[in-house]
Amino acid sequence: MSAAGLPEMDENVSSFLVGALLASGGFFLSWFNGKRWMWLMIGVAVVGRLLFLPLPASEDLVRRMWEGEVLDSNFNPYQVTPGAPELELLRGDAWERIRDKDEVSSQPPLSLAIFRLLYGMGFNEWGIKTILVVVDIWICIILAMRYGSQKAALYGWNPLVAFSVAGEGHMESLMLLPALGGFLIWEAWVDRKGGAVIISTNGGLSGGPGQMVSFAALLMGLAAAMNLVFLPIVIWMFWHVLVKSGIKTGIAILLVGLIPLLAFNGWGSVSLNTDLKMISPFSASVFADTLSLVPGTLSRIGVGLSPEFFFWLVVVLSLLLVFRNSSMERFANLYIGTYLVFAVAVYPSSFLWMAPFALGTMHLGFRLVSLSAFIYYAAFLGGEGPVALGAWHSAVLWVPFLIGILWYAFTRRSKSSGFYVRSY
Repeated sequence: MSAAGLPEMDENVSSFLVGALLASGGFFLSWFNGKRWMWLMIGVAVVGRLLFLPLPASEDLVRRMWEGEVLDSNFNPYQVTPGAPELELLRGDAWERIRDKDEVSSQPPLSLAIFRLLYGMGFNEWGIKTILVVVDIWICIILAMRYGSQKAALYGWNPLVAFSVAGEGHMESLMLLPALGGFLIWEAWVDRKGGAVIISTNGGLSGGPGQMVSFAALLMGLAAAMNLVFLPIVIWMFWHVLVKSGIKTGIAILLVGLIPLLAFNGWGSVSLNTDLKMISPFSASVFADTLSLVPGTLSRIGVGLSPEFFFWLVVVLSLLLVFRNSSMERFANLYIGTYLVFAVAVYPSSFLWMAPFALGTMHLGFRLVSLSAFIYYAAFLGGEGPVALGAWHSAVLWVPFLIGILWYAFTRRSKSSGFYVRSY
């Protein structure tokens, strides 16, 4: 895969897919590996990512870096497009690789601030990719220490994860690390100890459980500030603390979880005049080169529903899942799976959002889609740039994922009475 190069060029696709097939075969075999191979698992994960580092960064990373440079030059990426005449002095190799030069930035303010900081510190694309890989390896180590090598390999040896982070340079690892931290803290201090009621019975927010849950909410809020997809998980935390430990404690947890989002989005709104709706992943248009399932399928058959319709549909379904699921693991897996099915813009790296919550249960949907998502790159055969995905591309990708989602939904049910506590 690394030798073939990025599959965005037609001449690279065939060799890339052969490599992807071999990597996927190795990943499949890892589902049955031994349980005491921790350092081997981490070693293979490191080597795999190092092999991907020489690849040129994806257009997504190049644009994020360029927008960091624009902001550092005292221009507003939310108001000035890459094609604007006033930015002509900033045009270079990075600018040439940006596809949509007539669109303003859609990255969250926190992401923009991160790339402005990295540009100011002098990091080029190789340095930034190295940072992303270091964070990704740290995730592998945390998973191995918590779940053991067999489950951690579902992330560490996952070719989709390695290619998305180390190859293309997507910033998923930066948002997955706090999301994983928040989930593991909640799991250890709440799910395994009998539910959110332990906060009120152990000194409230001043007690040990209360302080740890506050930290978990802050970490999840940090992930939400980088990607609003994680915001409903913060809402779920608030609701279950409110129900079990009182309204004051619940509101306190909500405010702690919203601190990163309010701080950085407030900065974007006040200082950069950001239209927060514009940066929401729920309100994007249905692009031809996405893996959108329901919106994309409806669009193909001539049913054009607005992005706002799918936004409110996801909101309603998320609220129903909040009230129906008393385990963060189950809620997060069902919610993110539902979001991906109804989202108007989905890319292969989007499936990584499930990782922090899916690995503990060896989620079949996450495992299968880590293989089937590579069909996206097969659509680049015979052309360059954005691709129009056909119906068979969607079927090959989505059918295994839907099977895995349904399998999880029916085999990992939470108990009807009390909080769901996994057996350790």
